[in-house]
Amino acid sequence: MITANAHDPDTGIAVEVGPGGGLRGLTFDTRSLRLGPGGLARAVLALVDTATARANARAQRELGDLSALGLSVRERLVESVEDTTPETWRV
Repeated sequence: MITANAHDPDTGIAVEVGPGGGLRGLTFDTRSLRLGPGGLARAVLALVDTATARANARAQRELGDLSALGLSVRERLVESVEDTTPETWRV
C-alpha cells in the first residue's frame, strides 16, 4: 500500500494519507489543541496537502502517469516531494 506522512513538530500534528489524499491517520498532541478550531483546521489541511503530494508522487513512480485520475502533484508542492526523494532515485 502506498502512503505518505507529514508532520509539524511545532504543532504536534501528524497525518498519513494514501494517493489522492485519503486520510489513514491523524495525530494531535496538547500543542495542537492550542491552535483553536480555525488554526487546527488550517494546519491539518496544509499537512494533508503535503502528504498527498508525496503519496501521489510515490504512486506515479510506481505506476506511471496517473494525472488522468487526478493524482498529479501540485506545482507548489513539488519542492516538498523532492525533499523526500532519496538521492539514489534521482536522475
